[in-house]
Order: sequence, then structure tokens, then C-alpha cells
Amino acid sequence: MTRATPALKAARSCYGHLAGEAGVALRERLEVAGLLCRLGDAYRLTDAGRCWVEALGLDADDRDAAKHARCCLDWTEKLPHVGGRLGRSMLERLIQCGAVVAGANRVLLVVDHGEMWRALAI
Repeated sequence: MTRATPALKAARSCYGHLAGEAGVALRERLEVAGLLCRLGDAYRLTDAGRCWVEALGLDADDRDAAKHARCCLDWTEKLPHVGGRLGRSMLERLIQCGAVVAGANRVLLVVDHGEMWRALAI
């Protein structure tokens, strides 16, 4: 297993979605905001969540929840973050908006958590 450096623990990519402390914080914020709820090994968009992803142009097709918003256990945090197509589309938006910058060896730099929340309108 890869050694968890402070940078890798803080934020990294995991199959194209946001992982580490930042990924877990994002998932928690989505749940608290009432945009996402957990159903077994996947997440489902709430009605408000569907409006949210559609307004941002994120992947909204959750007919197959396991592929859309998978519950991915974070190896450093031992808590889940959002995987699947929704997780990838959120990270793509964060990078496009400049809230997250890709580094070497899967490390991601969160420029500012406030900017991350603004980029995703949560």
C-alpha cells in the first residue's frame, strides 16, 4: 500500500474522483446540505440534489446508483467519499474552476475549501 504522506492524505484522486480529507469533507457537506443520501453501497440524489447537479451540468443519470455515485471507502480516512460518474464530474468541475489543482502522483491541492464549495454551489 502507498504510504500516506500529508499531501496524499489531504487530497488526492481516486479513480478520477476526489479522495482524502477533502473528498470525505465534500461527501459530508453534500449529505448535510440534503443533496445526497446513502443507500447501501451507493448514494442517491435527493430531489434537491437532482436540481443541483442539473443546474451545474454534473452527471445526473442515477438510474444505476452503483455506477453513478458509488460509496468509496477512503483508505486514509476510513470513511466514504463519493465515487462513480458523479464523483468524477465534481472533480472535473473543481479542476476547471481552479478550486483544485492536480499535482504529481495523484496528489491534489485544494486551493481553498471555500472556493471548492463555491465552485460546486454548496
